[in-house]
Amino acid sequence: MVNLSLILRLTSYSLMLISLMLAGVKDYKVRLVNDTYWIPAIISIPIAIYLSVSSPISELTYIVNAAFGAAMAGLIYMGKFMGDADSIAILLISLGTPAMVPSSPVLILLNLPIISVLINSIIPTIMLMLINIYSNIKNQSRCADPSITRIMLLRCVSVESVLRNPLAYSSPDSSYLRAGSNAEAYVAGLPRDSWIWMQYNYPYVFILAISYLVYLMAGNLIINLLLIHRVITPIIHMGENLAL
Repeated sequence: MVNLSLILRLTSYSLMLISLMLAGVKDYKVRLVNDTYWIPAIISIPIAIYLSVSSPISELTYIVNAAFGAAMAGLIYMGKFMGDADSIAILLISLGTPAMVPSSPVLILLNLPIISVLINSIIPTIMLMLINIYSNIKNQSRCADPSITRIMLLRCVSVESVLRNPLAYSSPDSSYLRAGSNAEAYVAGLPRDSWIWMQYNYPYVFILAISYLVYLMAGNLIINLLLIHRVITPIIHMGENLAL
């Protein structure tokens, strides 16, 4: 017998993942996302709403998730803490993803789609930071004054690379909180083959895409692993001790 609810749920997740992956790859390459990439995610919204009104707990979970995601997206957009595509991605994830409903009310809150994705984003962010540090260590002799702070926070990059993809960089003294790029103005007049320290603008839509995939595979991976370590494992050990 065909399970319509399961088919719709998988369809919703797939549409959202398609949008995020298309937008994420483009974001990684040039930091510009075509609005047409969001069409599959937009289609997933009515499906998510339909699935969420099937029960009171699903409906409440969807409302909380959508409200939190919309508030986050609005704050990011108004404060210019990230790019416009980042806030759009967060909004669409919160509106177009039906929650996986665990048995425990606590797990429901911790595994809300948008909260899970945002916490999961720590994983690809750290991976990209490590890649950046490795690149800096490899190229540090090309840039002046390779301090530990610069190796950790900036990127040693050629002017040629900056001019090829200016939105991926900002000047070293740019704000870490506000999104933006003044890279072209900063490197104007410098030899194209010279190397300088620049602030690297991480591709957050790409990060969200990877984080969403992690959510589909493992929910709120970091929190769930912590719960297993802090709660489930001690209970198992307690049962083993009682058995002895």
